[in-house]
Amino acid sequence: ELRQKISPQAFVELNDIFVSQFYEDSYKKYKGFRLLAIDGSITEIPNTELNREYFGYYHNQSSWKQSRAMTTVIYDVENDIIVESDIRNWKSAERAVAMELIERLNEKNIKNNLFLFDRGYPSVEMFNFLAERHAKYLIRVKNKKFHKKIDDIADADKLITLENCVEKLRVINVTLSTGETEKLITNIYDESFTTNDFKKLYFKRWGIETKYSQLKSRYELENFSGCLPIAIEQDFYANIYLSNMLVLAKDEANEKVKKEKKNLKYEYKVNMNIFIGKMIPMLVCVFLEEDSDKRGKMYVKVM
Repeated sequence: ELRQKISPQAFVELNDIFVSQFYEDSYKKYKGFRLLAIDGSITEIPNTELNREYFGYYHNQSSWKQSRAMTTVIYDVENDIIVESDIRNWKSAERAVAMELIERLNEKNIKNNLFLFDRGYPSVEMFNFLAERHAKYLIRVKNKKFHKKIDDIADADKLITLENCVEKLRVINVTLSTGETEKLITNIYDESFTTNDFKKLYFKRWGIETKYSQLKSRYELENFSGCLPIAIEQDFYANIYLSNMLVLAKDEANEKVKKEKKNLKYEYKVNMNIFIGKMIPMLVCVFLEEDSDKRGKMYVKVM
């Protein structure tokens, strides 16, 4: 099959070029930081023997087996782009995968980052890994289930020293509207970051959940076009690249409508469901069109 000659790495490299060029221009930051959320997700893939061997599988007490893969992304929540992504065996350690993706960012000199993590990622090893790379972070930990010294802290904001940690930890207790306490750990010591700032900051992490939902429902990430492991990887990385390209087009369309729809009661924005449905087939036609003038007109028409 001809598509087996196309390396999935081609789409990875295209996305790397996109990300590099994106950050050459001005982009949104949070108090000077690039705000990056990290999370993994289990993805159902075609249940073939090859995929079960390559990506692993889930099984219950019966003989039934279901092939699955683990996807991980680093997502810029302020700019709506995926800066790093990965798909591999579904039983891979999510903390180790996150470290690998962060290391890739460092190698590309994408720095001045503030990483947002959920409860599956905190550990002394992770704190030290980030500290040694001069990265800032905000990590949620499980209440009463992480470390006794941290579990016992009731103060809203307290700086502590933890055994084997290379730097101090700032422990934040945030009270939610439900009355539940959310416990956060950071290495941001700047007092201009208040307890309320950290509450808002961690809430921004929810953007990565929304992005995963969009990838699976709108981009049909789990609707793979082939059954071989290489096809799974091709589709995954191609979808990541496509979603980033459409973010730029969406931003351009929103800027245009902002200028045209001034002084109105409601703010007009692109309907992403319609937009994705129209842009994907258009992009296929654009790639097949050799005449550059026609390509430009096709793009303008859709916008």
